[in-house]
Amino acid sequence: MKNGKYFIILFCNKKRVKVFYKSMKKNLIYDIWHEFKTQKKPPYIKTRRGKRNVDLTYELALIFPYNRWITKTYVRDSLGRNVEAIMEDEKLRIKEIIPYWEEEHIWDFENNKKIRYHELINILLPVEEISQIFTLNNKLFLQIEGDVRMFGNKNISDAERLFEIVRGDLLNRKRGNFIFVKDVSTHQRKLLYEMLESKGYKRTELFRHYSY
Repeated sequence: MKNGKYFIILFCNKKRVKVFYKSMKKNLIYDIWHEFKTQKKPPYIKTRRGKRNVDLTYELALIFPYNRWITKTYVRDSLGRNVEAIMEDEKLRIKEIIPYWEEEHIWDFENNKKIRYHELINILLPVEEISQIFTLNNKLFLQIEGDVRMFGNKNISDAERLFEIVRGDLLNRKRGNFIFVKDVSTHQRKLLYEMLESKGYKRTELFRHYSY
């Protein structure tokens, strides 16, 4: 790899996703590695991918040049066995590897952009009125009286997962002005479609279960 001797690389299901950092200096890469190791895991992370819901396992690796005197690094495989962690490039070796994550994003329909979980919470926290948070297909909604705001997720499972994370977070903050509604009947679903259409949302978008 160009312009680097030491690397910090993100892997997903044993395949390289991205190079987070590279340096020619060992001390500098150790400092950056320590920062990564002490990062706080975000609440809403990527767990599955695609319509087949493939489980995602992320790992972060500290990569050094290979030498024959090194101590081997081992990781557990899917069967719980300890196996040597190796690189395809024989000139490199895995110095250390740790479980990691990749943060999931949420689609903010109002601003037409992706946001992170903390940005969603920053939208919810200023709300002081009695409000409702509910899901419909792969969407999460905030309703304040007649105003409705929609947030999109990749699939229904992610929407339900986000709903539970938000509910737990707001309840832990003693925010009692939110009413949480996840499961609705067929009749209630029909009324929701009609109400949301009246707010300008397209039924074709509301019907969608996936957004890959």
